[in-house]
Amino acid sequence: MILPFSIGIEGPKAITNAWSAALSNGYTQGQLLRLLSISGFLYYIYNEVAFLALSEVAPVTHAVTNTVKRVVIILASVIVFRNPVSKLGAIGSGLAIAGATAYSIAKSKFSKAKKD
Repeated sequence: MILPFSIGIEGPKAITNAWSAALSNGYTQGQLLRLLSISGFLYYIYNEVAFLALSEVAPVTHAVTNTVKRVVIILASVIVFRNPVSKLGAIGSGLAIAGATAYSIAKSKFSKAKKD
């Protein structure tokens, strides 16, 4: 379903080059199609879970949680794959964590003030 958009944005040559590179790295066409199918299915499941979560929490809470999720993925990537982090990346991750923490503190104080 998204293939026409991919071809329109990336261009047929880029997609052909990526496919050829994957084949030259030892993948068969069947393996690539299976991996693409699994990837698409998992992304669909991710979106379903995100919508279910959004129906249960406030949009701001969902956005903050999504930001924290991204930081966790970056940190896991740094630890597991030893990916280097640029100075700007570290600052951005720190800001995201600080923002999520500030939001949590403000939300808990606001909800306590509302109850009183």
